[in-house]
Amino acid sequence: MVKTSKKMQTIIPLCLAIITCVLLFNIPLKLFILIFGGILVGILSIYNINIGIAISIIGLPFIPDELSLIFIIFLVGVFLFNQLYREDYSIRGSFMGIPIIIFVLAIIISTITSTNPTGSFRDLAIHLSALGFLFIIVNSVKNKNELNVLLTTFTFVATLVALYGLYQYKIGINIEAKWVDKASNPDITTRIFSVFGNPNIFAEYLIMSIPISISLFWTSKKILKKIIFLLTSLILTIALILTFSRGGWVGFVFGIFIFILLVEKRLLLSLIPIGIISVFIIPNSVLNRIMSIVNLNDTSNSYRIRLWKITLDVIRDNWVVGVGFGHLPFKQTFETYIRTMPTYHAHNTFLEITAEMGIIGLIILLTMLFVTYKYSIKNLTKQQDKYLKVITAGLLAGLSSVLCHGLVENILYMPKIIITFWTVIAFIFVTIRLSEKCDNVRS
Repeated sequence: MVKTSKKMQTIIPLCLAIITCVLLFNIPLKLFILIFGGILVGILSIYNINIGIAISIIGLPFIPDELSLIFIIFLVGVFLFNQLYREDYSIRGSFMGIPIIIFVLAIIISTITSTNPTGSFRDLAIHLSALGFLFIIVNSVKNKNELNVLLTTFTFVATLVALYGLYQYKIGINIEAKWVDKASNPDITTRIFSVFGNPNIFAEYLIMSIPISISLFWTSKKILKKIIFLLTSLILTIALILTFSRGGWVGFVFGIFIFILLVEKRLLLSLIPIGIISVFIIPNSVLNRIMSIVNLNDTSNSYRIRLWKITLDVIRDNWVVGVGFGHLPFKQTFETYIRTMPTYHAHNTFLEITAEMGIIGLIILLTMLFVTYKYSIKNLTKQQDKYLKVITAGLLAGLSSVLCHGLVENILYMPKIIITFWTVIAFIFVTIRLSEKCDNVRS
């Protein structure tokens, strides 16, 4: 098996080199550079799957969704191919994987039984690809150093995305009128969205990233690294503020509360004076935006409340198995209830899942999340390795932040956010496995 594997590692790059030479003389230069870059990325991923994982994380915010999904599928194929030619073939599994498997089966069945199977397939393909990415991360990251490299890559990429958002604020980029109710928020002229096209979607990405950056700052021993991750955390937080996403702000505060609760409970008391001082120093535009959260006359709030009421009607009529997995079956069904209010999703992840997959789908999702939190916190509380403890807390805080935001947005709608969501869960699974490994070594 080992000899065969070595032969394949020689043959594949050789074949790719021949193909590259042929292409060079038959296609335009720009297209050749694109293809050559793709081939190089492919070779690096074959050489080391962790390089491919890092490249996927780097490219996710910037390249088209279709390319991200194709590359992830390619990585899954590379991983499975490598496993077949390994003498020590093994796939890591645990009890935590069972709810994921059940969830996969549920979304496949919900796609088959959907009111619009073709429409459901879009979301099915995205989720299966993202779950495939989870699978290779869990089975490829073998130690703390590899995990740290990927988390650092994730943080730097998020910071780069945030910096582009800050540039948008500096130049005063135009925004859609529906993003701000001028009657409630007269001072807001710009909401940044970076590469995500929408401030709320950008906020979802940021609130999963900030706790990771903070946890890397917390665990860094060298002063230079602490300064670097302090800067990334500040840049990401400023970008979140400038999205003016109220759901993102609430999710972020909830995530930080979870982080402090898991890492250092004594800091909870410090949140009170910080909150009081903030009232006097934050700009009026931010303060007014915060106050508008409870303003039912705000157009965004009134729109969501009306949307939720109609979604509850959809759920009431399809409460067992839902209308079918994905936003398209929901959209088509929703618009049979009211034609003057077109929408793409329910602006609430849990209502959306219930409408799509019924109460059974909601129970499966909540069970999967419960198992993830249960085993993560169980390992965290008994963990003596500071790095793994803080990193786990940061990942759980990021997951908690976006789930909290999910009360007012459908976080499982845009491909980039879906992939990031499952990537964060993948990292959580890795920390649990590494924690168990540390426990076995000590025992």
